[in-house]
Amino acid sequence: MMIVRQAKIADAPAIAQVNIDTWRTAYRKIIPADYLAQLSYQKRESDWQETLENVKNTGIYVCVAENSSGEIVGFASGGCERMGKYVYQGELFAIYILEEYQRQGIGRQLVRAVATKLAESSLNSMLVWVLGENSACRFYEFLGGEKVAEIQTSRAGVALKEIAYGWTDIAVLINTVA
Repeated sequence: MMIVRQAKIADAPAIAQVNIDTWRTAYRKIIPADYLAQLSYQKRESDWQETLENVKNTGIYVCVAENSSGEIVGFASGGCERMGKYVYQGELFAIYILEEYQRQGIGRQLVRAVATKLAESSLNSMLVWVLGENSACRFYEFLGGEKVAEIQTSRAGVALKEIAYGWTDIAVLINTVA
């Protein structure tokens, strides 16, 4: 049984671990191996520690998925849309689930938790950016996300396409993932 709950500051090390481990699996065919190999758990933990310490000031929401042993196997974060040039009010910043826990409905639970929190903050629409070569594109399409923008970006010296999926009515998304 999986539990999705709001993240605590003490979860920073586990979130960092999931974050880097999923980057290394999800992006292994997209981002150079040497870049993925040099990702630092300490640096990422420090970043997550800071994020979690400042949630009250930033309005960022972070939730985690725990397995039956209490281990964090996935997380998601969201808040106000960051670019300010789209009609979407909220944004799903990140969602990562360890490879062996994918395709079990955890992603839907995490999306629902973030979307619900955004709706509670009167952010009634949502956007998510995803690398175009990422299989997660199908997940967002399955959840009813409309492709609304595409930009060229660069990670580790590699030119990549990022696609934004949007939901103009977050209530519809929440019902879809319920």
